[in-house]
Amino acid sequence: MKLIDVTRQFNTTNKCLDYLEAMRWPAGVCCIACGSPSVSKITRESKTQNKRTRLYQCLEKECKHQFSPTAGTTFHDSHLPLEKWFMTIAIICEANKGVSALQMQRHLGVNYRTAWHLCHRIRKAMSQEDFLLGAEAAEVDETYVGGKTHRPKNG
Repeated sequence: MKLIDVTRQFNTTNKCLDYLEAMRWPAGVCCIACGSPSVSKITRESKTQNKRTRLYQCLEKECKHQFSPTAGTTFHDSHLPLEKWFMTIAIICEANKGVSALQMQRHLGVNYRTAWHLCHRIRKAMSQEDFLLGAEAAEVDETYVGGKTHRPKNG
């Protein structure tokens, strides 16, 4: 997916949350603590951009756990809007030689520390074995393996 497609498809927080829910719970939302499918959706008005507007609560008597679609993910406990997260992921995945935090700072309009932490968290998530690539096989282009062979000199 190209960056322009990402900015069109994920231009609001609700669209990003819908996508996260569909990827995380394809059969419907279930509790992340006990796995129960009986959950209640809590919608709230947010006066600031820093709070997620979508919460769920487990309806099991012994659980009653509250969670959001970002809980337990790379996006958890972040005040940055999900639109910027999705744009950053698209930029990192499209770059052939990698992206510096300084370049990400310029692209997103955030301060350097935010850009650095954002890139760091995304790279860490991509290095994990259970990272979802969206396909069963990954294809790699422009790969260079090896170098000059060192042969011992006779003589």
